[in-house]
Order: sequence, then C-alpha cells, then structure tokens
Amino acid sequence: MRLKNRLALVIVLFLSTFVGCYSLLLLLEVPERANVETDGALPWVISLLPGHVDTSLHGAAAQRQALAALVHGFDGIRHVRVVLRAPDGVLLARASSPAKPAPSWLVARLAGPKAATRKNVMDGKHVFAYFEVTPAASDELTELWADFVRGATLVAGLSLATMLLILWFTFHALKPLDRICAALRALAKGRQDARLPVFASPEMQEIAMSFNHMAERQAASNAERQALLRKLIDSEENTRRSVARDLHDELSPYLVALQPLVRTMQLKCAQRPELSDFAATVDTLISHQSHILAKLRAILMGLHPPELETLGLRGAIERLAAQPLRSDDGREIDVVLDAGGDWLAFGPTLDVSVYRLILECLNNARRHATGTRVDIRFDTEAKVQGRAMLAIEVVNDFSPGHSGSGGGGLGVPGMRDRCVALGGSFAAGALHDDKVWCVRMHLPLDAAARNDSHV
Repeated sequence: MRLKNRLALVIVLFLSTFVGCYSLLLLLEVPERANVETDGALPWVISLLPGHVDTSLHGAAAQRQALAALVHGFDGIRHVRVVLRAPDGVLLARASSPAKPAPSWLVARLAGPKAATRKNVMDGKHVFAYFEVTPAASDELTELWADFVRGATLVAGLSLATMLLILWFTFHALKPLDRICAALRALAKGRQDARLPVFASPEMQEIAMSFNHMAERQAASNAERQALLRKLIDSEENTRRSVARDLHDELSPYLVALQPLVRTMQLKCAQRPELSDFAATVDTLISHQSHILAKLRAILMGLHPPELETLGLRGAIERLAAQPLRSDDGREIDVVLDAGGDWLAFGPTLDVSVYRLILECLNNARRHATGTRVDIRFDTEAKVQGRAMLAIEVVNDFSPGHSGSGGGGLGVPGMRDRCVALGGSFAAGALHDDKVWCVRMHLPLDAAARNDSHV
C-alpha cells in the first residue's frame, strides 16, 4: 500500500474511532440523566395531586369530574404518567403522553419498566379514588436522544471536515513524491535529462536539489564513460584494421608464394626415387601450409570482415543470415532477416559495430536457442525522443532453464557497452512467459555519422 493511502487509512480510522467513542460516551450518559430528571419530577407531581375530597358538598359525580379535569391538566407533561382510578381499579381518567416519543429500541434498552406510585384520594375515612403516577423516562430519553443526535451529528460533521482538511493537506504535502518517483523511474530507464522542479516545501526542495545534483553528476559520468568507450572501440577497430592489413599485406603474400615451391618439391619427390624419403615430409609441409592459410583467413575475418568493404553493411548482414546456422546439439536454425528501409552510409565504426552485434546475437542463439528460428528486424527510420535511430531486434526461442544471455560470459555486457559507447541503448530479456529471448538495440545515426567523421 502506498504511503498516502496508509496515512489516509490511519487518519480515517483515528477520526472514526474518536467519533464512535464520543458518541458511545454520550449514549452511556443518557440513562443516568433520564433517571435523574424523572426522579426529580415525580415528587413534585405527587405533591400537586389532592389527597382528600368532600362529596357532601358537591356530590360524588362532581368530584370525579373535578379529579378527571385535574388529571387532564397533566396532558403532555413530561417525565411522568398520571392515571385516575376508582377504588375497584376502573380507569376514570388518563393524562395523554407527549407527541414525540423516543425510539422504542432506545426505551427498551435504556429505560426499563418503572413501578407506579399510588396516592389515595380520601373521602373521610373511605377511599374515594386513587392516582397512579408512573415515572416515564422515555420522555426525557426523547429529549436526550434529540440532543445526542444533534451532538453526534455536529461532532461527525466537524470530524469529517477535519479529516478532509488533513487528507487534503497530507496529499498536497506528499504530492511532490509522485514527481520524485517519476524522475527516479525515468533515470532508471536511462533518461539522463530527468530533473526535479522547485518545490515549496524546504524538505522536498532539499531532496530535489540532491536528486538534480546526483543526476547531473551521473550524466557527466555517463558522458565520460561513453566517450571513453567510444575511444576504446575506435582504437580497437583501428588496431584490428591495422593488424589485418599487416597480416594481409605482409604475411599472406609469403605464405601464398610458398605454395608453388612446395608443390614443385612434391612433384620432384614423386618423379625422382632417390627423393622418396622426403615425400612424407613435403606432404606434411603442404598440409601445415594449407592449415596456416585457412587460420590466417579466419583471423582476418575476425579482425575486420572483408564483406563490409566489398558488399557494404546490408550485403554483409544478408550473407551472414544466409549462411547455415546449426546449434551446438546439431539442430538447423533458420535465420529470417527483415532489413527493410533505406540503408544509408552509416560510417565505418557503426557498420562494423552493427555487424559484430548481429554476429554475437547469432552466436548466442547457436549456443542457447531451443527453437529452430531466429528473427532479425531492422528499422532505419526509428525515432527515440526525436533522434534518428537504427533499431535492431533479434528474437529467438529458448527454454527457461537457459539464461539466453551467453551463459554469463562477456557477450551481452560487451554488446551493451558497445551500444552505450555509440550513444544508444541496449535491452535483453525474456518475453511471453520465458519462452522467447529478445534483444533490442537502438543506435543513433546522427551521432554515429558525426563520430565516424573523426575516425
């Protein structure tokens, strides 16, 4: 869970707990307050009720009417219920209840049944009638419930407003973290221009300044590393060309010139019996000479492919793709080349680098591919951040048990360093549930042309 979400959850839980506890405390005080109010009203009401009548003056019927009128005078009174009954318990009059009773569940839980208090109305020595005064805590509960609802609503509203304000402030204060994370992701993807803006918060601004300083130093370090790698590659290729030229021009002619001489010796040994003892030696000399010439041609091919000089980059890659490719376990692998687009003169360094990159990919596929096909795709019109790029993609099948990366050797790191030295990017990894190994390379054409102009 993200930090902002965790903070929001903590704030919501804290304020919700606060509102819940406050409401519970208010609710727990309701029964006590209701009983206090009710018990205080009961003696006052009983004291207002008469205890004697004189039926000899106005008659029993008139006295009953007077007592009933007195009871109805308590209509709507809170806290108590007043009932007038005859001596035999027959109901004579009842005071009406308030118009808005408390919720029944609240009364049932907080206001239990109350015993009625009886007050006799005497006519001389005889009971003429009696009053039943019953405490009615439900009336006080109605008022207290209304107060509770108002108070709880007010607290909940204030808490909600406070929670929203705190969440807004928290999210606003942590908003720069999104920019910082985005800049870190961009820097991790190789965006050397990733920078953070000026923040209002001093803490965030200190982080931004540190990040920008780090990014500038890393960009400078990468630029120095790229320039050094470029010089190393240029020096390596120049050395390769020089060695290849010296071997071809100095050593190769002598080895080739020896061929007719040893052939003549072989012929003389066959024609003259006295030289038959030397025939085996001459044959061995011819075999060694042929082997040296073959190794010399292979060395010359590794130092500087002659196809680049005679066929150009596209022709050299097409010939490379057309050559039979067999895996280490003997499987034949088809190389499918998609070399569309216009092929320009990329320059000698970029040409030989692309050729060696493709050759390394094919060598890795020969050693580690588990399928029977390798796809090579070129895009000479690719654009990355507005720069003209040569995009290369090499895809082959492989099993999850293989790394697909040259067995942990120097193949993939060497390709990455070469791409970085040329100002490009390199990515290699598994796709489609570890069933396909893909190598993607982007090489800037403009930078390559500028750099090659100094070679």
